[in-house]
Amino acid sequence: MVVIMKKRHRDGSGRRVSVGALALAALLSAGPVAGAAAEPYGGSIIDAHGHIGGSFDADTMARVTAANGVRAMILMARYYPGPEGKRDLPGDDGMALDLAARHPGRFIPLVGMQQPLLTGAGKWTQPDGAVKALLQSTDNKLASGRFRGIGEVIVRHFAYSSGPHAEIDHPIYSAFMKEISRLAQKYDLPVVVHMEGAPNLVADFGRLMAENAKVVYVWAHNCGRSQAPVIRDMLIRHPNLRCDLAGMINLAPRGYGYGTGWPRMEAYTALMEVDGTFLPEMQAVYEDFSDRFVIGTDIAHAPVMNDRSYQLRIGRFRELLGTLTPETAKRLAETNAVRIFRLDR
Repeated sequence: MVVIMKKRHRDGSGRRVSVGALALAALLSAGPVAGAAAEPYGGSIIDAHGHIGGSFDADTMARVTAANGVRAMILMARYYPGPEGKRDLPGDDGMALDLAARHPGRFIPLVGMQQPLLTGAGKWTQPDGAVKALLQSTDNKLASGRFRGIGEVIVRHFAYSSGPHAEIDHPIYSAFMKEISRLAQKYDLPVVVHMEGAPNLVADFGRLMAENAKVVYVWAHNCGRSQAPVIRDMLIRHPNLRCDLAGMINLAPRGYGYGTGWPRMEAYTALMEVDGTFLPEMQAVYEDFSDRFVIGTDIAHAPVMNDRSYQLRIGRFRELLGTLTPETAKRLAETNAVRIFRLDR
């Protein structure tokens, strides 16, 4: 999900630290990135991390994707209520299917998992009747052939609004996730996971992936906004891991953007880029594992789905992609998403 920017945060010791200062320090220590002034990427793009809710306008979504050279959007329903009330109503999988039917091939639904009924760690360790019904419904939906995966499964989420579904901390190595993994393997489809990169969760995620080696997991937001060595290590250890860069641009139209460091950064949190320049250690990971990453805008709230906001996000990604080798840029922009979400079926 997308978040709203704050100027300061607490580091791992609880001290308040400027996000801008951290970013600047990272750049100064890392040095310049060669090719940062390259031409923006001009090819077709698949937005591999999109959302829909009850207040989204279908015509706007179709218009902004077409206008920005986005051939398709992976679409995940946000069942949670939005922070702006009637301006940002919750959605459901039916809305995702309706949009896909109106624009064949442009919007690709996943079975949505941003569900209020999943809030609470106990429901993950010992699924109750509602969770079991959700799992059966997910099985039925995947069997229909109308969905191309499962997600976004919310494991660890930092709050940027109030309410019971704002700050979330669920166990990824759990009965619920084992069932989700079983369904993903059954239908040979990926699972998109939202999980900040807390070390204990990273270790448990590794256990889950190792035990479900045939399942492709897409770890959202540059692998939970993890630091480059952690991302590299997880990619080496787990061939079934993929990562999206959704929401990780270092600008925030109307205040939204994980890539700015909001809603908070911990000791294990890292940025991806600053002012249109990849941090060198991140760029090295993308080049070395060019078949494992996709991009996405991650606009989860209706008031932010507009021409300016979408253009700024895609424009920044085009700028960043232009600094990569042409082969890597093409993979991140489009071809990896085709393979991961089985769009060639």
